Amino acid sequence: MISFVIKSFFSPRCVFVLALLLNDSVTFGVPVESLPRDLPLPASPPNSATWLREANILQPYALSQFVALANPGDRPARLKQDFGFNAIIVLPTDAHNVSPDLKDRVAHSLTDEQFRAGVAAYRAAGYRLILYTSVMALGLSPDFMSEKIKREHPDWLQRDPKGNPVMVWGVPWLCPNTGARDAALTRAVRIAKEYRADGIMLDNNQFFFAEGGWTCHCDSCKKAFREYVGCRFGVKKTKRLFGVAPDKLPIPTEAGPLFSLWMHWRNRVWAEVNESFRARLRQVNPKIMFFANTQFLFETGMLGTDFQYEREDVLLSETVGLNSRQISEKMVRGHALAAGRPLWNYIGTFSKPDDYTALLPATTISPMIAATLAHAARPWIVDGFDLGPTDATARKEMSRLLGWHATHQEFFTGESWAGVATLISPNSRNVLKRPLIPPHLSALQNAGTPVIGLRDAKLSAKELRPFRFLTVETAASLNDESARVLAKWVRKGGTLIAAADTGTYDELGRKRTDSSLWRALDLKNAPKKIISIGRGKVVAPESGEFATTALQLTQPASFQIAPDAGIEIVAYQKEKSLLLHLVRHQPADKPVTLRLPEIFRAADMRAQFLIPGAGAQTLSLSTEAGVTAIGLTNIPAYGVIKIPLR
Repeated sequence: MISFVIKSFFSPRCVFVLALLLNDSVTFGVPVESLPRDLPLPASPPNSATWLREANILQPYALSQFVALANPGDRPARLKQDFGFNAIIVLPTDAHNVSPDLKDRVAHSLTDEQFRAGVAAYRAAGYRLILYTSVMALGLSPDFMSEKIKREHPDWLQRDPKGNPVMVWGVPWLCPNTGARDAALTRAVRIAKEYRADGIMLDNNQFFFAEGGWTCHCDSCKKAFREYVGCRFGVKKTKRLFGVAPDKLPIPTEAGPLFSLWMHWRNRVWAEVNESFRARLRQVNPKIMFFANTQFLFETGMLGTDFQYEREDVLLSETVGLNSRQISEKMVRGHALAAGRPLWNYIGTFSKPDDYTALLPATTISPMIAATLAHAARPWIVDGFDLGPTDATARKEMSRLLGWHATHQEFFTGESWAGVATLISPNSRNVLKRPLIPPHLSALQNAGTPVIGLRDAKLSAKELRPFRFLTVETAASLNDESARVLAKWVRKGGTLIAAADTGTYDELGRKRTDSSLWRALDLKNAPKKIISIGRGKVVAPESGEFATTALQLTQPASFQIAPDAGIEIVAYQKEKSLLLHLVRHQPADKPVTLRLPEIFRAADMRAQFLIPGAGAQTLSLSTEAGVTAIGLTNIPAYGVIKIPLR
């Protein structure tokens, strides 16, 4: 069951917490119509071990795991040298031997002795060991794969609105609000101890869906949701808001405030899962790292993963089927959610979902990896490296980029630089179906304007301080506190470009009488033209003009390349140098000129252009009307320009 357990709606703990929340609302004059503050949701400090920011991760699977571990020979050292791998994630012996993707289990089963010997070989070569497991499938354990769990514990299954089990990839997924959580936690602790793991990953840490709708509608979820609502809102307020007492609430299936509250609660469930695992695993090993595989770019709130991220030591998501531009946008969102934690990007290099040996062509793989590296995400490669057929050219391109990345860490340790930040709003996606990636982001990136993403839920003055410009296109449910922080930032000199409907809805998607943002700025209406507030400026362009306005106003923080140049610039500052990571997203044969933002002053009129596999070139800088520029021709798929600064 979930860690926050209440025996009844009038249990001492619930009454105490509710009294505090309601008293706090009265003390600070919150209107009666507003919602009580959410219940506490703890988060342990993240593991800050250095290796998490230096990991290059290899994930063999099925046949390729057998090949990787059964007779490793010099494979660990060779892969480390050629590709820079220094961490490996594998299924424990029992899960490997029942893997549904292991075509010939008899021929490719591992003994535990082989598994341990293989792991030891990778450790000897300097690899960290991460073990795969999960809540939703008990880590593909034999009891789960044989359907023993399904037969003995049908109450553990995720259920759709009609009571049907949720089947994914031919197996029923388990619900974290049932005994499945404790069973999965027990397994995670056992394998962590047995194999002395450096880290544990929970795969597919999410709710899912069936033809009948979103999950989960099992008895445990119904009970837990009602307890949560009762404790947070109390009987009277629940009746006033939703028409019935907490113990009569149905799991909603139609859009509306109750459905929005249910989505919010589902996010809390997986956050509690993460925290319970991390706390228990740290009792086993205080240095162990914990994280989960989440699809943080999912277009709806169906998965219930929004609160997991700050309860992980690194942030990971699968990236399959995206082009390099989409990966760049995803990495901006990823860093916003990671909030300073390391970002790892699972790169799907394989051409078929059921064949981990057939690689995508080099022209596809190269920009995917380049976009990942440029955005300071650690590469996570799911690849066979087994004895099957492969694409030699693609493999060579992977080695060129990944190997160079591993041996040139000096270009990946600077501070990210951008004069522009944009707000990412998961809740506006959830309750209002706003785009998760602000539509104008691609226009800024195409024009050579680096952008850093910030999550809108908990903004702070410290987060906003480095930025001169801030764009807010999709945060229609911006909360009051974040709106106040934004208003202070504007008054101190920031330029805010915001959609007119910013902050016009609350966390449940209910229309407010006025906007949290415009109220915080002492404005009655959204300003269609630029106005001054304090030392800053604000404008709310028409929706069709948002990207154009953002491009015009943020030019002082842009490298001002032609939008059709087909490249992106990701900037970092390190000591007395500016590092510009260039990613070529599409073929381009035209020369490109970069113009340094006015904040930078070059110390030398020469720069270095470092290209993986091709050494360094010298570039000449020029100055015209006080602007420093760099001309480029024959731009490679990926490279780093190093400019000395005054």
